[in-house]
Amino acid sequence: MTNSVYPLSHRAVLSATGTETASFLNRVLTCNVETLAIGDGVYGALLTPQGKILTDMFVFSTDDGLLIDLPETEADAMQKRLSMLKLRADVQFTRRDDLHVLVCEGDPEFPVLASMTPPNFGDDIKRVVSETAVESSEQASAAYTRLRTYAVFPEFGVDYGPSEVFPADINMDLTNGIDFKKGCFVGQEVASRMKRKTEVRKRLLRVSAPEATAGSGDEIKAGISTVGTVTSWSGGEGLALVRLDRLANAIESATPVTINDKLAECHLPSA
Repeated sequence: MTNSVYPLSHRAVLSATGTETASFLNRVLTCNVETLAIGDGVYGALLTPQGKILTDMFVFSTDDGLLIDLPETEADAMQKRLSMLKLRADVQFTRRDDLHVLVCEGDPEFPVLASMTPPNFGDDIKRVVSETAVESSEQASAAYTRLRTYAVFPEFGVDYGPSEVFPADINMDLTNGIDFKKGCFVGQEVASRMKRKTEVRKRLLRVSAPEATAGSGDEIKAGISTVGTVTSWSGGEGLALVRLDRLANAIESATPVTINDKLAECHLPSA
């Protein structure tokens, strides 16, 4: 039974059909779509040649081809970009305004075309593509923000924008957003080189500061040093891009970490 449904009205869906759909997308995206079972999905991104994220996406497999869940603001541009990249490959991309992206707690009570458990959300959470539309609300949006904050899952257009971050900055290397074993993809050389590095310079972390009033762009401080920057915030906690070396120095020197002069805690990833 579904306990809660969170419609993601800021996401859009493209269909990808044709005999070379999977092989083409496998050559350009960070994720492996050739191993997808019907009805399942995978998290990934399209990178720039310099290795930064142009947009994130979830790719779902259906009986009629693949469905791409991506930011609504990027959908038309990505449709054109992918159509250009395919050259003569037998792949067609179509905007599907009749389909909707939703996140469900528990099993959905309505028909879905495909579903998956998004990274770090827990097995009882499903991200689905469905023909069923659910009306959005401020309460649902706030609840989903809390859910993804606890999962340390960034939202494109909120926590980062196009060509602003590398995959490791938002933990895609820790959430199976990149398949390093499948072969080449756009930006693969840079992504692989960064994976081989002994240290990642910065990461998206969950930050809690119950007494702080914060917002996107606010600095996280340790003394006079800027440790990171808040990217989203709700109810005393949020997400932030944090310099790991500066955070380590603060911890080692027992320097309090603060947001707007209120004590804060940065939660390091478990993987």
